[in-house]
Amino acid sequence: MLPEAGSAKFKAMLQGIFRIIEADGLKPGDRIPSERELVCRLQAGRSTVREALRALELLGIITTRRGEGTFLQPYHSHSLIDILAFYILRDERTKDSLKEVRVILEVAAITRAVDRFTQEELENLEGIWVRMKNKVSQGGDPGDEIFDFHHHLVRAANNHLLLRIWYPVFQYAQTITGNYFLSEGQREDILGSYRSILNAIRRKDAKQAADCLQRSLSEHGWVGFSATT
Repeated sequence: MLPEAGSAKFKAMLQGIFRIIEADGLKPGDRIPSERELVCRLQAGRSTVREALRALELLGIITTRRGEGTFLQPYHSHSLIDILAFYILRDERTKDSLKEVRVILEVAAITRAVDRFTQEELENLEGIWVRMKNKVSQGGDPGDEIFDFHHHLVRAANNHLLLRIWYPVFQYAQTITGNYFLSEGQREDILGSYRSILNAIRRKDAKQAADCLQRSLSEHGWVGFSATT
């Protein structure tokens, strides 16, 4: 059984592990110190360290590979999003505010990114849109492609902190909105909105790109959708 979340000792242990990760300059994909090394560096009991590592693994923050060690997971693999969303997204006012925050972040990102897109990045966006179109034409759910499109937009702003803030906001939005069943006409409208965004980016028209994105998020402000059967 895991220690209670409110336990001062347990919280101090987690903070100690995080300080070591920061001090060692570790990033997602890197191996963290072994349990034995953590016990030594934290001057803590083995059982306490083991329970803290178990909690981090249950949350998806770290993962253990047999025979290799324990590694930091990418932040998008964490289970914290779903857990926190259950507690903080329980009223309509908060949900509406979340959608507004997403619009603010993405509009700011695309305005900053328009002049920074390389030809390779533009071709990547084009490829994502083509995959989205193919998925829709086959009656599939292009949720992954929609995520990739928005992720590329925000990443192109070349601001690491903005990307780190945007990702949980996007995930929270996904948690509260889920998927919708849309008609063929509605799916075509959505594809058209992404086409307009992409065309504006190719013209390096920041205002038009931002306007198209804001309109798309306002009209179709969910993350993914499922085809009707």
